[in-house]
Amino acid sequence: MLLDRTLRSRARRALAQAAVFLGLSSPALAVAAEAPPPREPLVFVGDPQLGVETSVRTFDSLGRLAFRYEDILPSPNVGSGALGRLLRFVGRGLELVFLDEPLAELVAIGVHEVGGHGARARELGTRPTYSFFLPGIYRPLFSASTESSVSGLTMYNTDGIIEGSRAIVGSAGGLEAGHVHAWWINARIVRAQGWVHHGDLLVYALTKTAYMDSFLSSSLGRRGEQSPNDVATYVTELQHLSNGWRAEDRVRLARRIRAGYVWNLLDPTLLYAMWGTFGLKLFAGERTSRMPLPRIGDLTFFLSPRYNLSPFGAEQMLDVMLADRRGRMLDVYARIGTSGITSYWGAGARTLGIRATDRVTLGGELDVWRQPEVLLDQRGVFDPPQRVGMNASLYGDVQVTRELGITGKLGAKTPGYMMGLPIDAGLHGYLGISLAMF
Repeated sequence: MLLDRTLRSRARRALAQAAVFLGLSSPALAVAAEAPPPREPLVFVGDPQLGVETSVRTFDSLGRLAFRYEDILPSPNVGSGALGRLLRFVGRGLELVFLDEPLAELVAIGVHEVGGHGARARELGTRPTYSFFLPGIYRPLFSASTESSVSGLTMYNTDGIIEGSRAIVGSAGGLEAGHVHAWWINARIVRAQGWVHHGDLLVYALTKTAYMDSFLSSSLGRRGEQSPNDVATYVTELQHLSNGWRAEDRVRLARRIRAGYVWNLLDPTLLYAMWGTFGLKLFAGERTSRMPLPRIGDLTFFLSPRYNLSPFGAEQMLDVMLADRRGRMLDVYARIGTSGITSYWGAGARTLGIRATDRVTLGGELDVWRQPEVLLDQRGVFDPPQRVGMNASLYGDVQVTRELGITGKLGAKTPGYMMGLPIDAGLHGYLGISLAMF
């Protein structure tokens, strides 16, 4: 059973800390006035096991659709004077507290639980069930008996004990799904030349700062009873898999994981999310803003750090994204293990938005790696063999009408762990519909 700490309170602390840096940023945030491009279509997809990427893309679209409430929310005329400006500011503050933050929390925790813990559980043959609690401000208002830090719960229905690699894959699945979600948000921003809706920014901030206090806490190096905290549980399971039972082994692991996590926070999108939420949406009332991105000629250029907890240790990743004004994007990335347990690496590329015909848009991905084998059904193997593996996939979207399209992904991979993909070898993918947003 995994008890997931709320994303809300941690994000607030991160928002307050990042505001110091953003005070220096406002002059640089001025970008040339330009109309935003059409909104990227909503995508609702499925596969037999409702895997990680499948769940992430569907929850992402559900969240974007829910934030369309703004289009039907009445805008009363309160005048243009000082009183009118004050009333509009108060209204936006109430909207942030009672609508936007709870909605973003629902999206983030849905991805974390159903698309993360749940997807990995389904893949490994376990039957997950969920409990969700009132989000945001509604939890202390209407459910005072609920622990304030609880937002969701995943339980595994199985006849046996979940242990070894199966346990660590499940416990890290929630954070894994969040990082997959953050990648898709970044890809949408880059393809739109920096244009982004404030709802995406709020979800991004909640996702990237999930468990931040646990990662940075000195208590991570102290082992206690079985913890409902995903990060503490992960460190304990990593000790089991690496035969690092001593207290000093845990301290060393926790120190490396804590230091590596700082990489996750050195994220331009995360910093801009603070500015977009408070500086632009709350104070200026801008629902859509343009994040300043570097340019190389006609190409938008962006560097994005990622951090992940794999079955064999924490890993650092760096994405280099390039996109043109037609929405064609190329992402090249590299990943390395940084926990000190074993050495491994991976690299790959992904492309999106390649127009094959007026109605057909294609994309693809290629991943290669050399990393420890994931031994799901073996115990006591503390130094698994290194394996070279790869994954290749094709994305496709066929526009049926102006509003409706058929979208999907088909790929094949060798055995091995890759963020968001099945662990076993074979075919993988999903199929569904895309709906244009106007």
